[in-house]
Amino acid sequence: MSKRIIIADDHAVVRIGLQLILDETGDLSIVDEANDGQELLSKLEKQEFDIVILDISMPGRDAMDILKDIKSRRENLPVVIFTMNPDEGYAVRMLRNGASAYINKETHPDQIINILRTVAGGRKFISPEQMEMMVEMYSTIEKKSDRMHEILTDREFQIMLMLAYGIKKSEIAEKLMLSKHTIGNHRNNILKKLNLTSTVELTRFAIHQGIIQ
Repeated sequence: MSKRIIIADDHAVVRIGLQLILDETGDLSIVDEANDGQELLSKLEKQEFDIVILDISMPGRDAMDILKDIKSRRENLPVVIFTMNPDEGYAVRMLRNGASAYINKETHPDQIINILRTVAGGRKFISPEQMEMMVEMYSTIEKKSDRMHEILTDREFQIMLMLAYGIKKSEIAEKLMLSKHTIGNHRNNILKKLNLTSTVELTRFAIHQGIIQ
């Protein structure tokens, strides 16, 4: 029986393209779509699916929040993160929070099919690069001076990335559905934990640590 897949991506060309690829397999089928995370959650309440494909950069709520929400409701439902962002650090965060795979949209179609079959079988797919980073994280856990961003919470890490990329606090607040005051408090905590004094220093730190390019 074909595995029932729902894809959440705000770009129709991506949804259609992936559907055309999977229609050729016979054992993987996109049976529903969502334009954003909230629509996805609504459909998960009403229907049963075998796999969720979740775009990382849709309008509305942050993908990490959507992932956590899905896993709190349907712990065993495989969620595959689909993204144009090759950031392996963020990939590891997603995998640690329940994602079954983190796929770059430039991945070859045959590899995407293999990954989806892997997660459909109840396993995680972790690339060699992601595995290497996981090993490095755990082997250097005591060296916080080298990888200080590991002391941040997942929420702080999200906000740190957005600040480092130059996103305004008001936009972050809207994206994460939080108040500007709360974002300001998170920013202050992040700077304090990382021993930094400004967003400019935060950006430099993130580039130096290889978190952003």
